[in-house]
Amino acid sequence: MSRLYDVIIIGAGPAGLAAARTLWDEGVNRVLLLEREKEAGGVPRHCRHPTFGMQTFHRPMKGHIWAKRILSLVQKNCEIRTGTTVVNIKPGGEVTVSSDRGLETLVGKRVIIATGVRETPRHARLVSGVRPQGVLTAGALQQFIYLKKLKPGIQPVIIGSELVSFSTIWTLRNAGIKALALIDENIRPTAFRLAAIYARLMGVKLHLGAHVTQINGRERVESIEFTAADGSAQQLACDSIIFTGRFTGEYALIRNSHLAYEPESGRPWFDQYGRCSDRDYYVVGNMTHPADMGDQCYLEGLRVGRLVAQSLLRQGAQRFDIPVQLDEVFRIAAPNVISVSPEAADRVTLNVRVNRYHKGEIIVRDGEKELYRGKHRCLPERRILLKNIDISGLTSDSQIRVIAR
Repeated sequence: MSRLYDVIIIGAGPAGLAAARTLWDEGVNRVLLLEREKEAGGVPRHCRHPTFGMQTFHRPMKGHIWAKRILSLVQKNCEIRTGTTVVNIKPGGEVTVSSDRGLETLVGKRVIIATGVRETPRHARLVSGVRPQGVLTAGALQQFIYLKKLKPGIQPVIIGSELVSFSTIWTLRNAGIKALALIDENIRPTAFRLAAIYARLMGVKLHLGAHVTQINGRERVESIEFTAADGSAQQLACDSIIFTGRFTGEYALIRNSHLAYEPESGRPWFDQYGRCSDRDYYVVGNMTHPADMGDQCYLEGLRVGRLVAQSLLRQGAQRFDIPVQLDEVFRIAAPNVISVSPEAADRVTLNVRVNRYHKGEIIVRDGEKELYRGKHRCLPERRILLKNIDISGLTSDSQIRVIAR
């Protein structure tokens, strides 16, 4: 079996599969997909809510059906190795992997990293208590119910109010389980307001503006304590607690590599083409902007796959990179670097996230020159697109800053 490839893709979720599809369509034949799970398809494999497919196939599809569909478009043309973990990456497209074959070193002319995201678990949220059974994330819940056919509890409480929090109500309902309550620190749901109506229709009580203080139970979860929005201390009996959302990228591979990254987050530095500090390496999907919908990541994978194919056919022109600076309102921008060269497009789109609620203008400037201005209503964890930012006049002395007004 070959150890030399045109492109190696790390991660066979929506973005990775999409990149593989485009590479094949563009005539790049030696493509290898590496996936640490036993099956390719990513997180959608264990999703049963019909929120996939509208942007890719123009009809609603359940996650596992959509995952099979996007996998079917590449599995006959690309080599896919599941149960394979990437140990490290090195200059020259050198990738070390571990599998039941042992350790191997593979080499790609280009490497695309599409390792996705994970939810923030209980310990990272500084919730007190011992570690009883029954504390898990939404992703673990989906695997328990849909893949293993197990019920981790029958009286669960959900922590968080993102879209994944409300899809957890759906997952529990499919298993014949009713959530007792949904608790979140924000005074309004992070997801759309209609999601809160759905929760109430399902008989799930919302505790917004509440702060979890303690998980009780030694062998098994027995109750949860929280401070309500009015300041009162409350306790709710339950047998399981599901932490949802607050997604963060899978950056362990980046942190231990030669690639430049943001010290505070571990997110790699990458430009509007997905290129990293080592131009043989690209990044794509939710690891660059935790966390967008599966369809959105798939479309992004198609775009980056095409760019990687083009990079194999021609030598790129000389370029310079300009970091994207952010006001304190903003948490991330994707890309976090703007690459300028004679071949670069005149306009780019920034995908940003905020740390707190903001309603007003967002301005992108190069010094005193305004590149973009738009009105936005922003909430944490929401996808905010700053479209058609004019970069035609940028120079090596430019300083790009995103400002909230």
